[in-house]
Amino acid sequence: MTETELLNLALAHLDRMNRFALQLCRDADAADDLVQEAFVRALAVRGQLRDASRALPWLLSIVRSRFLEQSRRAGRRLQLVAEEAELVDPPIGNLEEELLRGVLSDEVSCAVAALPEDQRTCVLLCDVEGLSYQDIAEVVGCLPGTVRSRIARARARLMESLARYAAERGIGSGGRR
Repeated sequence: MTETELLNLALAHLDRMNRFALQLCRDADAADDLVQEAFVRALAVRGQLRDASRALPWLLSIVRSRFLEQSRRAGRRLQLVAEEAELVDPPIGNLEEELLRGVLSDEVSCAVAALPEDQRTCVLLCDVEGLSYQDIAEVVGCLPGTVRSRIARARARLMESLARYAAERGIGSGGRR
């Protein structure tokens, strides 16, 4: 596959790649960077894509693997920063930023973000991107049966989390608190 052919395929799936990256990163700038890194990686390994009709799962698997690599690197950096932070005075937070973040939070997004990564990825690829279990299995590198169970567990956790949120706010109980 030529670079031009791959770029045309990738551009056709750009919106879905961006949406998936945004769900993983929860930050628009980081998602844009992630998709760009995935493009660069896809170009470097374009020989691995044998069937152009399988481009979307292949590209999404690259986005996911780049995200996981970044997360591991960030985790190592945070550990080093935390170790150094013990040696200095604690920083003073930005109250305005914290208030805005609290006001703008979306319970569904928070519930999805709280899922373990493997479950979150599977449920996003299924329910947001509309991929088949087979395609998701290809993206995450497991069997379709494993995908099915991850999605079932993710949906159960989401139902539990959102039901608890609704109960705390009197939603679904006739508006009584």
